[in-house]
Amino acid sequence: MKKILKIAIILALTFIIIQIEKDFKNREFFNISKVQISEVSRSLESDLEKIKNEILGKNINDLNLDGLEKKLLKDVRIKKVSISKQNLNEITIDITEKESSYYIQHKSKIYTMDEDGTIFGRLEEYPKKSMPILMIKESSEKNSLLQIMQKLKQLDLKDEVSQIYVENKNLMYVILRDGTKIKTGTEVSKNKYEIMMSLYKSIVKTREIDYIDIRFKDIVVKEKEGKGAR
Repeated sequence: MKKILKIAIILALTFIIIQIEKDFKNREFFNISKVQISEVSRSLESDLEKIKNEILGKNINDLNLDGLEKKLLKDVRIKKVSISKQNLNEITIDITEKESSYYIQHKSKIYTMDEDGTIFGRLEEYPKKSMPILMIKESSEKNSLLQIMQKLKQLDLKDEVSQIYVENKNLMYVILRDGTKIKTGTEVSKNKYEIMMSLYKSIVKTREIDYIDIRFKDIVVKEKEGKGAR
């Protein structure tokens, strides 16, 4: 009998403690009064303001941080999120945005794109940068152009590129910043680009180049003629 009484007392105390803790956590001073968000681009800021307003006034103990993080990461503009509770009623959200590595142009519209090929914004939404433009007629062309740009990036040649596009299934053009055209394809090796750039830098000191074709075993260089030549 005494054993049963002890168990009953323990259960009653446990219930009381749980209720007290629950009542304590639900008090108004745990309601979120401040949401601090790291500095982000203007387009993203307006959308984060909506989420901020959804959080304000909610009980901080009821906030699912993992769920909120997953929700934010669904936005293609966001690369990383870190959320933490501050004091009794404040939340800090640190956002790392994706960085623009390329512009991609389809018809008359230009978008920003990250290194992995994710399109996450329009040209006018971000500060303009000096980046290669990938010009595509069809979405299927994007991966082929990125393959070439990845090889150029590995050789630190990305900044030399003005634009790149597909002419046909056998020919892609890489346009350098001085207007020199490189005829290439997805099968061209990284080593071939390295040789091509050494050749280009040597020739361009004294002559203007129309195009360099690196699709075949031998590299073909065509110099400019007439008014365009030096």
